[in-house]
Amino acid sequence: MADVPPRPPHTGGRPTPEGSAQLDRHVLEVATALFIEQGFAATSLERIARVAGCSKASLYRRHASKEDLFTAVVAARGRLLLEETTAMEAMPKNPLEAMREITHFFLDFMLRPETLEAYRIVIADGHRIPSVVEGMMKDIAGPFMATIGRLLRAAEEAGQIRATDHEETTRVLMSLVLGWPLQNTMLRQNRLHDPLVRARFFDRAWQIFICGISTTTR
Repeated sequence: MADVPPRPPHTGGRPTPEGSAQLDRHVLEVATALFIEQGFAATSLERIARVAGCSKASLYRRHASKEDLFTAVVAARGRLLLEETTAMEAMPKNPLEAMREITHFFLDFMLRPETLEAYRIVIADGHRIPSVVEGMMKDIAGPFMATIGRLLRAAEEAGQIRATDHEETTRVLMSLVLGWPLQNTMLRQNRLHDPLVRARFFDRAWQIFICGISTTTR
């Protein structure tokens, strides 16, 4: 199984809030590793509880079903993405530089094995767990796209790009940057496994995008 940290030690008695939070994180780490290794259908809550070193009752108190637990796994991945992009957006840079950095990070983040396998499960089993798809679009994709939209608006106000439909332009940018890499990796071709190859692809996609919206393009 993929490496996961050992369960935080428990000295007996009623768990402290800190100990309970540590176990929450540990359960999510174990569940993420097992979902990646075995897939959604083959992973049971019983197996997750056993590997996590907690009772089934303790696990069920946290997550009422496997679908609920997988939803929490996806939400945790989303928080990592949004925390990083929020920090990048707050840095004192011009809007296009911030957008480039965030978009490049997004490409790398989406091709991480744990993110990719979670996405693979959503594609394969999303019809069985519509709540995870709805949550992903509302709580992850929506805020991320809004970040890009704000930066596009700021770049337009700064005279860096031409006036544009920010929502549509964001979708075009995501398609340029992530479309082929995600398809290639989902099909296990792994042509962008090398960070240098992936960086070259990103640079070319970004150049094409900027040529389409820059005020300096003729």
